[in-house]
Amino acid sequence: MRAILVAFFTVTWGGFDWVDHWFPWIWMALSGAFFYWRTGQEWMAAGAVWVQEGPFWVNTYELVRIRFSVDGLNRVLRIEDAEGRKIHSFGLRDAQSDPQMWDLVYNGILHSVASGNCDISRKARKVLQIPPSLGRERR
Repeated sequence: MRAILVAFFTVTWGGFDWVDHWFPWIWMALSGAFFYWRTGQEWMAAGAVWVQEGPFWVNTYELVRIRFSVDGLNRVLRIEDAEGRKIHSFGLRDAQSDPQMWDLVYNGILHSVASGNCDISRKARKVLQIPPSLGRERR
């Protein structure tokens, strides 16, 4: 992206005179920060019985621990499956923005909680709108 901006300023200004001005440098810094923010995010994927965020994945039908937390400005789940795999910061906004992916993840969470083998915090239960009668709740 920076190479494109350098080429743009060089062609627009008819040479490298732009390097003596503050505007192109501010523009490059702001656009670089914006593109880093937009593309530097972790990615998510989900299948019938699993969800992955970045390099970490869990089996959603074998969850043993679910906690709700806030990570910066993001609401996240901290989830762990029976094999000990963990996702430390599963972004709810990102997952819920894709209804098909969220359906897969939420069905797995409901199954895990209903099995009685999943320790879910009260806050996570409230945020995920899981009925108190389903599974067991952490005291």
